[in-house]
Amino acid sequence: MYLSNLILDTEDMEQRSAIIEAITQGSVITWAHVNLRGEYDFTRKAANDPKFDYQKIKQLKLS
Repeated sequence: MYLSNLILDTEDMEQRSAIIEAITQGSVITWAHVNLRGEYDFTRKAANDPKFDYQKIKQLKLS
């Protein structure tokens, strides 16, 4: 979601292409910070506030 927002917020097409190229050539998935055995509480309102414009992201066309 953060990377989609970054692409959407980048108006310069050359910079946007560079970001997309970097994303496709690398791995954006890291798990070192995730405690797989931990307990997570997502009940706080702030944790559930939408940060992203999902409709705008769904309409994103990568060429």
